[in-house]
Amino acid sequence: MVTLADVARQAGVSLATASRVFSRPEKVGVETTGKVLEAADRLGYIANSTARALAMGSSGLLGLVVPKLSSSYFAPLISAVQSEVERSGFELIIVDSRGVPESEIEVARRLRGRVDGLIFASPRSSGTALANVALGFPIVTVNRELPNLDSVSVDVTTGLTDLCELLIARGHRTIAYLGGPEGSLSDDGRFRTVRAAIENIGGETLRFGPVEPNVSAGTESFAKLRSSGARAVIAYNALVAHGLMLAAATVGTRVPEDLAVAAVDDLIDIGLGLPSLTAITQPMGEAGSRAGQMLVAQAARTRGTDPDSGAPTPQRLVLPSTLIIGETC
Repeated sequence: MVTLADVARQAGVSLATASRVFSRPEKVGVETTGKVLEAADRLGYIANSTARALAMGSSGLLGLVVPKLSSSYFAPLISAVQSEVERSGFELIIVDSRGVPESEIEVARRLRGRVDGLIFASPRSSGTALANVALGFPIVTVNRELPNLDSVSVDVTTGLTDLCELLIARGHRTIAYLGGPEGSLSDDGRFRTVRAAIENIGGETLRFGPVEPNVSAGTESFAKLRSSGARAVIAYNALVAHGLMLAAATVGTRVPEDLAVAAVDDLIDIGLGLPSLTAITQPMGEAGSRAGQMLVAQAARTRGTDPDSGAPTPQRLVLPSTLIIGETC
């Protein structure tokens, strides 16, 4: 089997230099790096990233815990986190907690010692439980702000308030909110925002759900919504909103003339020839990139490879959301 020592001899450099080419390439000159890589290719050497990571006091792995892998909401987040951590020389493990708080903590306990840190996307566990997990272990949360933890959140409140004001300006005094999934802290916050906006003008807010984040859930919810008499509905998920519109079309309910439909995200394009959806744009891709950067920085400090390592103040980044007015309101 070809070893790194063989590569070093072939390239005419020391073993330490050859090792730095694969572990800390920024410390090696371009010409020397080229010689080592050429020798490695010629000999068929494959760098053992796991062994190298362990020698540096880390696993070389980072984890991402999401409450539901099948949700379209988390797709751009997952992709962005993966790109960021791989660009930084790590590999990513993705785990579905199925939205169960106990599973989130169990996953963290199981992976501790096997990964160099975890990102929790929209975690549902108690703040105390997450704080205990984070003791001496890099943690970043997405859409959940907790003391002493790095976090990235999307300010949905502003976009949702703008949406409610749009519906009120167009004469709606009763707004239905179709929410989910069960146990989501973010969903409770969204409903409170809608309720506050409507109560300010003496209107009424109806809450339906929780429902799954798919088209079928929207179509199945339409009958209850229709019987409520509400002529405006905000769905927590764009797939759910499209399901509502499909069901409305089958019974001759016109959107937006008979029913105004909007969603709290715009993360799909399913090409059904439906009216363009009024929705709130959430930069989940950027949230994933920023969360990945935060976790990589924490992991680097923990394993001592960051020259500026220390005990920095936890970062709390809030990204804006934007209301996009389509044809459905």
